[in-house]
Amino acid sequence: MFKLKKLAVSTVLILSGCVSFAPEYQQPDLPVPQQFSLSQNRLITPGTTLADSRWQTFFAHPAVRAVIASALAHNPDLTLAALKVEEARAQLQLSQSNQRPQLDGETALTRQQRIKGDAGSGSTVTAALTASYELDLFGQLKNLSEADRQNLLASEQARRAVQIALIANVAQSYFNQQLALNQLAIARQTWQSYQQSYHFVEQQLIVGGSNLLAVEQARGVIDSAQADIEKRQGELAQANNALQLLVGYQAPVTAASLSPDDTLHQLRLPAHLSSAILRQRPDIMEAEHQLKAADANIGAARAAFYPAISLTSGLSTTSDALGSLFSPVSGLWNFIPKITIPIFNGSRNESNLQLATIRQQQAVANYQKKIQLAFREVADALSLRDSLQQQINARQRYLKSLEISRSRAQRLYSAGAISYIEVLDAERQLFATQQTILDLKYSQQVNEINLFVALGGGWAA
Repeated sequence: MFKLKKLAVSTVLILSGCVSFAPEYQQPDLPVPQQFSLSQNRLITPGTTLADSRWQTFFAHPAVRAVIASALAHNPDLTLAALKVEEARAQLQLSQSNQRPQLDGETALTRQQRIKGDAGSGSTVTAALTASYELDLFGQLKNLSEADRQNLLASEQARRAVQIALIANVAQSYFNQQLALNQLAIARQTWQSYQQSYHFVEQQLIVGGSNLLAVEQARGVIDSAQADIEKRQGELAQANNALQLLVGYQAPVTAASLSPDDTLHQLRLPAHLSSAILRQRPDIMEAEHQLKAADANIGAARAAFYPAISLTSGLSTTSDALGSLFSPVSGLWNFIPKITIPIFNGSRNESNLQLATIRQQQAVANYQKKIQLAFREVADALSLRDSLQQQINARQRYLKSLEISRSRAQRLYSAGAISYIEVLDAERQLFATQQTILDLKYSQQVNEINLFVALGGGWAA
């Protein structure tokens, strides 16, 4: 009875035209707060607005942009992502071809001979032309093609996500190289300063203003500074290798010191930043296209319950001689309409529909999970943004105090008022604070890049 009802419904649908059983797409709600909290984010410096936040604008220094452009041209991960897009495009073209009429030609030569004697022996030449077309009245082929189209769009967003991740990784590696280079410069500056102090202590020893303990202390910090130089050189070499791997060995990268303060345009955010901006992230858009593809697959699975109608027409000719093959008397034309009605297939159609429905539910859960993860990434970057700037400001004030303390300690030691160990302590604190400020500025750069990527890696206003 159930099959008869479906047959009756299918008859009505045949008369009314092609339909689709795919569920109407509904964009899932955002399972996160409507806005980000910006109450603690004081935007201290001018930066890039939402309208011009492409990566070429976001990265201020030409050297950074040049390295990124080189990576985009030579990185194998981006090439692989582009090939996956082409694969999805070819799959779409394949599925679309199933919706068009098919025309095939065939020729055959048959040679037959009796075992005894020559009687009845001879050759037969056959030529045939066959045209076929499936009426997609219930949208099965259309939905399969739509699923492939959404998968193509998803693969394009996946390629964009790979590109944004590559830009971020290259920029972070480049700034890591700059950090290692600047740390090495401070280590060498420290070594030179300790050398000068050592010569000064030696002179003080000659005139009786110092002692052997101070000389040994001065010599010891020189060796310590030399060890730090070797450490920083190793870190610089590793940073160069990591950056070179991302850029590609076809384009050698040279290390050139840049100021950490002029390499990025800090993002200027509105007073009320809506979480809806997350929908512009490529991974979110990819998940949405995958959800639409899952809806289309449900439509294809539902259409499998209804009859499939195909039209086949053929023209064939047979002759004992090739010259008379296309004679009108030797031709045969046929037209074969065929209706296939699913009656019993071991619950295969029901299982396919259930599988498609489960996969659609998985796509919804995947979409919501990615939204929540994206919200956290933006929230983390925003919460760290102001904290890092305040730490840098405090460390810079502390650095000025240490410079004054070191100058006073040197004068007091020259006057014999304090021991040399107090001078060394002031110098160590000074150089350690310089290193800390560089680390904080690198962390600030990385956090700003993370925020840029979390908000979509360049978006339209």
